[in-house]
Amino acid sequence: MRVFETATKELRFMHDESDLMGLEKVSADYYWAEQEIDKLEKELAVTVSEDARRRLSKLTEYFTTQQSITGEVFYNQGFADGIRLIIFVFHRRVGRKQKQTPCPLVFS
Repeated sequence: MRVFETATKELRFMHDESDLMGLEKVSADYYWAEQEIDKLEKELAVTVSEDARRRLSKLTEYFTTQQSITGEVFYNQGFADGIRLIIFVFHRRVGRKQKQTPCPLVFS
């Protein structure tokens, strides 16, 4: 899967961040979550000690990192599956024109 990870990283470098829209403008769910986070942070600032807020912040950071990595793995796997599907379909079309053999590049 390293080949696909490298390819997706290269694709990410091609994007210009100034072209990306703010997620809160695209997704109502994202906007809602952002508003709820702001509310909770304000509540915690009043009701919870500084040390507890710092620890909660670290917990949130670790959880977010974990979820981001999960999303990356799923994205890379989907990319790899898409490439395998393209290769399979291409191979079958060429196989019909010649002799039909199983595609050696598609893994089960």
